[in-house]
Amino acid sequence: MLDRIEFLLSEAIISLRRNRGMTFASIVASALALVIVGGFTLTYVGLSKYVNEQVSKFEMKVFARQDATPDQVTNLGNQIKKLEGVNGVSFKSKAEVWAEWKKEEPAITAGLELDNPMPDTYTVTFKNLEKVNEVKGLVSNMPEVAPNDGVQLSGEVQDFLQEVMASLRWLGLALGIVTLITGGILIYNTIRLTMNSRRKELRIMELVGAAKSTVRIPLLIEGITHGVLGALCATLILWIGHGVILKVMSGIPFSKVAPFPLFATMFSLALAGAIYGYICSNLAIRENPKEATPR
Repeated sequence: MLDRIEFLLSEAIISLRRNRGMTFASIVASALALVIVGGFTLTYVGLSKYVNEQVSKFEMKVFARQDATPDQVTNLGNQIKKLEGVNGVSFKSKAEVWAEWKKEEPAITAGLELDNPMPDTYTVTFKNLEKVNEVKGLVSNMPEVAPNDGVQLSGEVQDFLQEVMASLRWLGLALGIVTLITGGILIYNTIRLTMNSRRKELRIMELVGAAKSTVRIPLLIEGITHGVLGALCATLILWIGHGVILKVMSGIPFSKVAPFPLFATMFSLALAGAIYGYICSNLAIRENPKEATPR
């Protein structure tokens, strides 16, 4: 058993050494593809985490109609609490809002005898930003809400963050697909080149009765090696890039960069690279099995 494993590995190593140029190109292409995919994934996860941490800072003010009765105002609060995505609802009566406003703007209200123009107000917080616009639309249509500007968001930046995340996701997907295809073609061609350069050897193995797996496995190992080495290079590049970003951001006040998940990234990319290399090499072998592999 050990002899068989040693033989299969030695065959794969021979192939890697013979086609050094194509092997290097395949590893570089795989690394580039995985850097793009991994980089965009880490950026998206980090941005998503940041956005979720900012949820508590986004508030929605809901103003009741001036002619709403106390029961109607209470009913409004109960309806808002039942909406999906709402984390909490706090209430301030019109008297409390008016008192706070006079305290904050004494120059405007000093010496004026005015009836309280402020509405009963609910402050709504959210569990996640995805439901903000939906909740805003539902609350705006409630009959107890003031008809003009009855609902106000404290931070419209949430729309911008959502758009950035969506753009980042699609851009990463597009670039990832392009580079994965490029790397896959290089791995595919490398395996085909190996099969062509060793056609006589593989034919002899077939004639002496070598099993189909004995011929295929070294080629699969070669493809997997391309993917895994590319993944390790990608991890190193991402780690160095994260260090550079961390150094730059350290000079910016209030900036925060999450620590680099080295082992998780290395394991994830290595697994992805192995699967990627296996698929590409397997496609190369299956393209024309009569050329170099026994049936």
